[in-house]
Amino acid sequence: MTNGHGPRLLGASDAPAMAAVHARCFDKSWSALDMSVHAGRDLCLGLFVDGELCSFAVLRLSDADAEVLTVATRPDGRGRGLAGLILEEAANRLRATGLRHIFLEVAEDNIPARALYDRLGFTPIGRRPAYYARPGGRMAALTYDLPLETPYPASLDADPGRG
Repeated sequence: MTNGHGPRLLGASDAPAMAAVHARCFDKSWSALDMSVHAGRDLCLGLFVDGELCSFAVLRLSDADAEVLTVATRPDGRGRGLAGLILEEAANRLRATGLRHIFLEVAEDNIPARALYDRLGFTPIGRRPAYYARPGGRMAALTYDLPLETPYPASLDADPGRG
């Protein structure tokens, strides 16, 4: 699937590939310059298949939480679990830094993305009516939250008897 390699950090040199993938996924896509800016300030993770970027996510971090700004998977790479692997890696990295939540929003009619977020443990927390402009009208955005609880009690981590 990914040639045995997991998600990796993306940098400014990946910006053209990020923009190309994004353009295949969204009507209002981000440019290579936009991607370069995000790579310099946000958490950008991607998966490569046969040496080419196939899927990536951009997350903006704050002191206590993170927000998924975009997730994009080339059409020929969809249905293979790539976006899920990337978001799981992001959650693990953010959990390790002490962040408490990952938030995101998704168009109400984006059923595949909503199914992915449900599988990953995101919980719907709100709805923004008529948020996205569409050719036939407007579409609501659903907001989601993924709490980043510690995988084991914090007291175990401080136990001097643990190796």
